[in-house]
Amino acid sequence: MENGVARGRRWTREETLAAFNLYARTPFGRLHARNPEILHVARRLGRTPGSVAMKCCNLAALDPALRSRGIKGLRGISDLDRQVWEEFHRYPERIGYESEIVFAEIMQQQPRMAQEDEPIVVVAGTDREMVRRVRVTQHLFRGMILSSYKERCAICTLPARELLVASHIVGWALDEANRMNPHNGICLCSLHDRAFDAGMIDVDERYQVHITSLCRVDRDHQVAREMLYRFDGMSLTLPERWLPDPFLFARRRELLAMCS
Repeated sequence: MENGVARGRRWTREETLAAFNLYARTPFGRLHARNPEILHVARRLGRTPGSVAMKCCNLAALDPALRSRGIKGLRGISDLDRQVWEEFHRYPERIGYESEIVFAEIMQQQPRMAQEDEPIVVVAGTDREMVRRVRVTQHLFRGMILSSYKERCAICTLPARELLVASHIVGWALDEANRMNPHNGICLCSLHDRAFDAGMIDVDERYQVHITSLCRVDRDHQVAREMLYRFDGMSLTLPERWLPDPFLFARRRELLAMCS
């Protein structure tokens, strides 16, 4: 122990979950020892900021999106790191919620939740605990998606956090298994989120944006031309990580066809 900081201590599952939570919602370029949140987490864990940053970078080495871009992270990957990644891949909602609760306990704070004025989807008759779980996981989902897109709309690149939505490709209520799957998310501004939800905007498996026949706004209208039709045929701005799953865009299209 040096200055209250333990050295050489093995990481526990709870600590690894907290590090994964931090990694999942922090831009890769901010996973360093000078990041104020990493400094704060390190103090709570009794570890050095460098140790926490290194753990986050070890987790980055297991991220397929970053590996595909040639970002390999560090080499000190543990079996526990692999286990947490595998569990998140298989059970994103459960592990996402668990990581938020563990993070809150370590930081000695209440679990972070979606704000009361943020819309959430719940099933009729859902009890208070389930609503709490939904708000906790939606808060994490939003953090993961917005940070991955550098807090910009994937269609128009609007950089206004207050106007951005972590939109589900396949709706929350339609696919329980993918509610917390970040590959089922896309960062959109409020206008394009509503248009996407209404089926006026579609994205194909090559990440090209299409304005569909459900958009019945006059093409000659100046605002419609600038905010909708000009993006027809353009490519989606892709995220740093959590690349949208092309299969989910296709599935969403099928579900919209069934409802029309």
